[in-house]
Amino acid sequence: MHSRRGNQIFSVNSFLGSIFRNCLSLFLLLCIGCGGLAVSVDAPSETQAEPYLPLGIAWTYNARAGFGPDAPQIFDNSVMVATRQGTVHFIDVITGKRGGNKRFGDAINGSPAVIENTLIVPLAGGRTALAAYDLDRADMRWRLRGDPIQAGVTALESGGIYVNTAGEVQRFEMDDGAAVWTHQIEGRARVHASPLVHRQLVIVVIDNGTVLALSLNDGSQQWSVDVGSPIYVTPEIYGETLLVSTTRGSLFAMDVQKGEIHWNTTLADETVQISSPTADHELVVAGASDGVLRVFDLDTGEIKWSAQCSDALAARPLITSEVIYTGSMGNWFYAFDRHNGDLLQQIELRGRVKSAMALAEGGLIILTEPRYVVRLTPLNTDVHL
Repeated sequence: MHSRRGNQIFSVNSFLGSIFRNCLSLFLLLCIGCGGLAVSVDAPSETQAEPYLPLGIAWTYNARAGFGPDAPQIFDNSVMVATRQGTVHFIDVITGKRGGNKRFGDAINGSPAVIENTLIVPLAGGRTALAAYDLDRADMRWRLRGDPIQAGVTALESGGIYVNTAGEVQRFEMDDGAAVWTHQIEGRARVHASPLVHRQLVIVVIDNGTVLALSLNDGSQQWSVDVGSPIYVTPEIYGETLLVSTTRGSLFAMDVQKGEIHWNTTLADETVQISSPTADHELVVAGASDGVLRVFDLDTGEIKWSAQCSDALAARPLITSEVIYTGSMGNWFYAFDRHNGDLLQQIELRGRVKSAMALAEGGLIILTEPRYVVRLTPLNTDVHL
């Protein structure tokens, strides 16, 4: 009897000890998960090295949620991505290992901004519209309550610009989020695209087809143009040319200072939705919902060549000196010769591509739905295109 009682006591103690150890492990895990994010971010060199073909997958990072339309941000040694789960991830650009992450509680659809090592995060739901997080001290600096922000934050030296779902364009101070000025867009139109800043102008595109230019100093309207078609994606500015895509098969080139339309190319099928464009000194490139990648002449809008892909192209393409890169909603990555449209490489990915991609350390960073960050690097560094 004594021996059996002793065994029972030992079993109970072992059981309680096991519970204690499991609870302690869970407590420590929760503490680690709730910890702050301390990251030092330095801007990379102004020009990222272009990758050489062929490319292969170097690493894949599971961000556990989907992404907005903006490209990942590249710093000196890390990649920053934000998810619709409300988490900002920092990833080592070479190894693909997690450098740290921070949950902000609500979905993040637009790209955050980093200003003076402070992370400014736009939130697309809940009562908090904007959160400022100090990456040096791993601590929240301030939160701004208000209507949700679906698009990205545009950084300035002493603050930034955002547009919320109530149609308010606001310039804010870095120190406390206080408004420098607010411009209320008229009517019930909504903004889905990030604002752009060029010289002393803030450019905002509205889903009712209005392109609006405001003064950076006081938010007063400088010019307004109605292009006659809904606008849902962020435009591009190259030099003094503003390039605007619509959901009805049109691409506009405008004078960014005056709003005058230089040219307008409209497709035969006006149901085609054109993606955010990208441009350089001679070309404008845009994908579309019909799966066609089109390359336009920057000066005239003439279509120089086009390439049919397997599925819709929703993401902004990436253009380099020799290659144009794009990704499809059918999980494919494409590399085309920029001069003639020849297909140079095609890679099947683990998800559809809805976000813009970025150059990083001689490779590419691609976001794929529903959760993966992928780095592509040259398979043979001795072979140049």
